[in-house]
Amino acid sequence: MSLKTKGINAAKWSTLATAVSAIVQLAQVVTVSRMLSPEDYGLISMIMVVVMVAIAMSDFGISNAIIHRQNVTKNELSSLYILNLAAGAGLAAIVWLLAPLAALYYREPELLGPMRWMALLCFFPAIGQQFQVLFQKELRFEYLAKVDIAAYVVGFATVFFGALWGFGVYALVASYLSNALFKSLCLAFAGWRLWAPSFYFSRKDLKGYLSFGFYQMGSGMIQSFMTNIDYLILGRMIGAEKLGYYTFAYQLCMMPMQKLSPLISQISLPLLARMQDRVEQLRSGYLQITTMISYVAGPIYLGLAVTAPYLVPFAFGEQWTESIVMVQILAIMLLVRSAIIPTHSLLLAIGRANTRFYYALICFAILLPSLWIGAEAGGALGVAYAYLIAQTLIVLVNYYQSIRIAIGNCFAAYCRSMLPGTLYSLLMAAGVFALGIAASRLNSDGLILVLQLSCGVVLYAGLILGFKRELVRDVMRRLNGRAALKKEGG
Repeated sequence: MSLKTKGINAAKWSTLATAVSAIVQLAQVVTVSRMLSPEDYGLISMIMVVVMVAIAMSDFGISNAIIHRQNVTKNELSSLYILNLAAGAGLAAIVWLLAPLAALYYREPELLGPMRWMALLCFFPAIGQQFQVLFQKELRFEYLAKVDIAAYVVGFATVFFGALWGFGVYALVASYLSNALFKSLCLAFAGWRLWAPSFYFSRKDLKGYLSFGFYQMGSGMIQSFMTNIDYLILGRMIGAEKLGYYTFAYQLCMMPMQKLSPLISQISLPLLARMQDRVEQLRSGYLQITTMISYVAGPIYLGLAVTAPYLVPFAFGEQWTESIVMVQILAIMLLVRSAIIPTHSLLLAIGRANTRFYYALICFAILLPSLWIGAEAGGALGVAYAYLIAQTLIVLVNYYQSIRIAIGNCFAAYCRSMLPGTLYSLLMAAGVFALGIAASRLNSDGLILVLQLSCGVVLYAGLILGFKRELVRDVMRRLNGRAALKKEGG
């Protein structure tokens, strides 16, 4: 099977897993947000500040080093696997011990118990993490897609019944843990038969991996800290309940990003890694990825921004009305952030984890003071505005500090790659917004929302078919080519 065919197959299964998991996660938010309080969401956000930073440290950043290296020995894999397990267990113990300090910092004594349970989230992924990386490296995405779908269903069932039975924040904790444990066990069960590690460990096998991994781990820690720094600042300033409204808005907006980013990374990293010595091909591949992202992220985030006044109260309940403006601001912020999604894979593909680390430091230096000033000036709403301003600056830093270093000076081409999808999305959003104003007399959030969504889909599809017909034809040719290959092979 050719690399192109493997890439198409990987995209198909990853897209399927992303679509199904997005539906499951949306169903979870719609149902569970009506059963849990803003305080429950606020508490879990406080916990995740510490837990996500610990998870970023769990494998010392060596997972992506396995993908970057085209030849990895069995002894190296065994040593790395044992290191993963030991690191996961050690970090779980550290989070458990830090729980009282976190409760003291946030002035939330109810944080202690849930956070100690969440410490297990540092260890559970280590059981199957290496096998997931190996499946990705070999572009075996069919099994990964099935496991992801099943794990999301398990997590949804856990939080639904937990919330229904009145377990509050513990329902969210159980959902995270059940998802991680189920996924890791499935990966380990299948992966052990293909790449069974032995009870072998040698420090010399770690040579090269740790030097690559420490930069990757450092940038991952900083990135995780930056992703949750708003919770760290707001949690102490405004308390769990007010933080819950911000958390709801952020998580609602993050759902598409949480699906889109791993989908792009899983496929782009192994493919770009195989082009790492061909700069022109690497540049072309990277710009094609940014174009694809603009066509997907644009309508999602601009659509979310203009439909939020009707979507939030209708789908999630009137108790979340306070989150509407924050949803609109954060949706625009995440649309801006989507421009930098593939850069992480690009740098890892060429072995420049150190560049990513320095980039993360610069971003941290921008984000921390921006969000702190925003919180002081306007609380949760001030943080949302500050995030948007800081993220716009970070996109420029991303180009000059990362993209230009990796594939050369291509600023004009980089901007052009994102322009069509963004422009068509803006036209679609303008039409949907105008329809919302015209239909406001109906006094029915549900009906107005249905009209807006229908208009958005028809208008965006019409714009693409009218002005980018060749793009549609190219996608159809690829799909037909894949179907023909499958038919010949069957």
